[in-house]
Amino acid sequence: MRGIALNFFPLKTDEFTIRLYRLPFIEGERPICGDEEAVRRHLVVDGESDSYWTLFQQTEGAVEVVCQPFDNVYATIDALRSALIQSCRNNLDSDLFRVTTGFRRPVEITIDTYPEGIQIVSLEPYLLRSRGLFGFLADFRFHPNEGYRGTRRSLQLSLSLDKNGRPNLNYYADRYSNLSIYVAKFHDEIFPLHMPGGQEVAVESRLVELAPKTLDVKNYVVGSGTESKSQFMGVARSGPFKQSPEDARLYFLYRQEDRSLSQDLFRALRGDTFRTFSGMERMFHFPISNKNVSGVAVSDFSPGEIHRIRDRVVAEAAGRAVVPVVLTPFSRHDDPSENAAYWNLKHAFLSEGLPIQVVASETVADKNRLKWSTAGIGLQIFAKAGGTPWKVHPRTERCLIVGIGQAHHVSEEGTDRFFAYSVLTDSSGVFEEVRVLGEGRKEDHYIEDFSVNLRNIFADYSSRFSSFVVHATFSIGRRELESVATALEEQRGQQESGEFVSLKFNDRNRFFGFAVDHNSRVPYESTMLPLSDSEFIVWFEGLQYNQPTVRGMVGGPLHVKFTYPERDLTREQQRAHLQDAINLSGANWRGFNAKSLPVSVYYAQLIAKYLKEFEGHGLPKVDVGILTPWFL
Repeated sequence: MRGIALNFFPLKTDEFTIRLYRLPFIEGERPICGDEEAVRRHLVVDGESDSYWTLFQQTEGAVEVVCQPFDNVYATIDALRSALIQSCRNNLDSDLFRVTTGFRRPVEITIDTYPEGIQIVSLEPYLLRSRGLFGFLADFRFHPNEGYRGTRRSLQLSLSLDKNGRPNLNYYADRYSNLSIYVAKFHDEIFPLHMPGGQEVAVESRLVELAPKTLDVKNYVVGSGTESKSQFMGVARSGPFKQSPEDARLYFLYRQEDRSLSQDLFRALRGDTFRTFSGMERMFHFPISNKNVSGVAVSDFSPGEIHRIRDRVVAEAAGRAVVPVVLTPFSRHDDPSENAAYWNLKHAFLSEGLPIQVVASETVADKNRLKWSTAGIGLQIFAKAGGTPWKVHPRTERCLIVGIGQAHHVSEEGTDRFFAYSVLTDSSGVFEEVRVLGEGRKEDHYIEDFSVNLRNIFADYSSRFSSFVVHATFSIGRRELESVATALEEQRGQQESGEFVSLKFNDRNRFFGFAVDHNSRVPYESTMLPLSDSEFIVWFEGLQYNQPTVRGMVGGPLHVKFTYPERDLTREQQRAHLQDAINLSGANWRGFNAKSLPVSVYYAQLIAKYLKEFEGHGLPKVDVGILTPWFL
């Protein structure tokens, strides 16, 4: 692939200055000039670095300071934002742009208006450190009007669906086209900018093109140590990597009126119905018959009936591995006001250490949906029964991956309950366990528990693993990351060798990229672009090298940041850890094609969803640390 066009319009003007006005910094006494609030910045004055209140407007008693762009990067970014806002006010009608609130405050330009909402391109000043370029990140979005969110037309305007209502395979090309529409309509109206101090700054109308780096494609290890490029074909030909216990049982639970649908699901899982799935025995070496399958009718899914059936299943299982397969008239995707029974059901069985498989009756009733769902349902059942479908080839051997997520409770007054947990896998993607890291009402106590429990994980696994790598979700905060760095530093001092690294993953980031030499504009899977010494964007899914046509909708890249150590890793070491993350995205046992996030992060997000829903439905605390992936 020749190049990737990053969603970034760089400045044409290399040399310019910014005029600031500084005042002595006095804590709690922030000056205001007109509609501008002063910002605290570090400036070098007479060879000494110190904190000052700074403004872009002259005010009484302030001293003028002329800065070069790299004297204070954050001042330059703020100056670009200020100049952009002023240019929009001077040159565009007020209904064509909006200055957003929040931390980054991008400016949104309306490129088209519909009854259902507006399509916008947001512009945000940014420094692309890998190239030493200031400029503007540009991102396309659709803002639906009230009452249209989630409608077919709204999803089409957001580019999620195509004109026929199917997943939009042209998502990248359409997104690129909308950036081109913005350029044609507005770019020359907005730019050049007049910076604080009066200097004119020009901005390119073409996205910056970067030379991509590539990581290796995923390799899967299935039965008998056989390697395969495809999870499905590998398991179908050679069986799973590790069998589930021989005495594992399934319990089909269903309402009496859904008995026939339960039988349809059983036959599909046995392999009698569809050519797309050969059956649990052929695929996973997990025979299902009257010897290890029972069926029990439930009167309804009221709390009392759920607990009655659960207790019966626990008694009959007598300590053996068991997966209840529950056919329900609802699913977790239903409206929250209608699906409380789903979360009650999950919680009731989890409280007894049982992972259940919930299947919506409407999925089974729709033969086409069942046809394409059966393999995934079977995969999840097999993993919950204690089997290992496949693993991936790791780059870092004897390495424990600690995926960290959180499920804090936030009220109008702020965070009033802190909760963090870890999902443990090895670098080949084999699931180990879930552990609680910290919980409590007071942040200081929670952070203390967090640190102690993370150290305990390292100590408990140090006999099996020589390297420890933390994968944090984007929501993890500064204090948790500081605790991670401290714990890794201590573990590093206790061992003679090994890798000790922390990375943070963000799948809701502001970066995007387009393949310049492919009509689909989709980069190849495993493509990466360095943004700085410690930041990358990586395509965990994309075009396949053996099939360079788009077969399904491809998501955007992940933003990955190395948070520990800050400077000691070589590029080759970074590549190795990014490779392990790419590999772990293929270790997802939720589905055969689910591979957009490393399981360390994806599983953490799933658990957060469950814990928040349990709490939201008033359910008591439950032990999430059972030794099978119940959250699939």
